[in-house]
Amino acid sequence: MKQIAGAVLAGGESRRFGSPKAFAKREENYFFQFAVNALRPFVQDIYIVSHPSLVSRFQQMTIDKVVIDEEMYRGQGPLAGIYTVMQRTDAEWVFVLPCDMPYIRASTVAKMMEYIDEQFDIIVSAHFGDIQPLVGIYHRRTVEHIEQLLETKNNRMMSLLECCRVRYVNEQDFLEDKIVFRNINNREEYDNSMT
Repeated sequence: MKQIAGAVLAGGESRRFGSPKAFAKREENYFFQFAVNALRPFVQDIYIVSHPSLVSRFQQMTIDKVVIDEEMYRGQGPLAGIYTVMQRTDAEWVFVLPCDMPYIRASTVAKMMEYIDEQFDIIVSAHFGDIQPLVGIYHRRTVEHIEQLLETKNNRMMSLLECCRVRYVNEQDFLEDKIVFRNINNREEYDNSMT
């Protein structure tokens, strides 16, 4: 079995939300816990990429590794988070999830993993016409591309996809409820989704 690490990206400042989204709740569970629980059955280690101000809070709540972005790339978004995890694991693949998808399921992770293939560098969800780079599995060979992008301050996830071999997985590959891929960006979305 291929070695796979999990990465939960929780390093954003949640400006639009008004407070750290990772610690918003659905059914008495914190948002970040849904991502952790979805990954747990399938990965060797889970890394939570945190904002420096939240490290101690995460450490009080989880047995998983809590890391902050490499200093030279701090503030460059998800690409920096993926790079940071790849610097800390020997795993061949890193399964990435954001901390703000409180409907994500272990079954979705399992189905995505069925599409791991050495012909590709990245496996990404493209369900319902939405490419979601933060629901994806990244081979460690992508680290060189990531580093080049970060060095030039090009921190667009789509820039990485454009220079790699990507397998886009969609509803023709496996059908999933649309809500599974819903991420919560602001208070209004949160209030509407939790009622």
